[in-house]
Amino acid sequence: MNFSLYKKIFDKVEGEINEMYNAKESALRALSLKYETDIPSLERMCYIMEEVLMKNKSDAVVYAGFQKRSRAKAIWERYLKIADNVKKIYLFGEPDLELKSHSNIEFINISKDDELYKEWFLVIDKKMGKSMMVAYDLDGFGKYSDEKMRKFKGAKTTDPKVVSLASEYLNDFLNK
Repeated sequence: MNFSLYKKIFDKVEGEINEMYNAKESALRALSLKYETDIPSLERMCYIMEEVLMKNKSDAVVYAGFQKRSRAKAIWERYLKIADNVKKIYLFGEPDLELKSHSNIEFINISKDDELYKEWFLVIDKKMGKSMMVAYDLDGFGKYSDEKMRKFKGAKTTDPKVVSLASEYLNDFLNK
């Protein structure tokens, strides 16, 4: 399917692109930024965003794009705990691995031909504390012997209008 969250959202986040390789946590906690970075920094950015979901139950709907479902394996226990605290998690990825199910998690299969396969995203849509990040894979799988070296270009924001728009786009994708 020819849908790209990155292409729809990136220009809606203001600012210049910052290189954020080996970024400090304080930089990753920024409320709004555009960046080029690697997997370790993206993992830390998502971890920081997910912490809010670990602490308390909320009305949050979470959209998480991992490219491949297997990319979520290392943090799956964490996601099962998050699922206990939120209304729903939609997990997007190529179905290359079976993960333990949860009543609040719905798996959304994407293929290598889908634009979303090139993207990593986390959208947290809730009444208070909306946030999102979206990143486009500049390298693809198989370029490096260490996949963590892959480079991404993306944006992060807590702007409620932009996060709501991202949620609308993803819901439209789900309802097609």
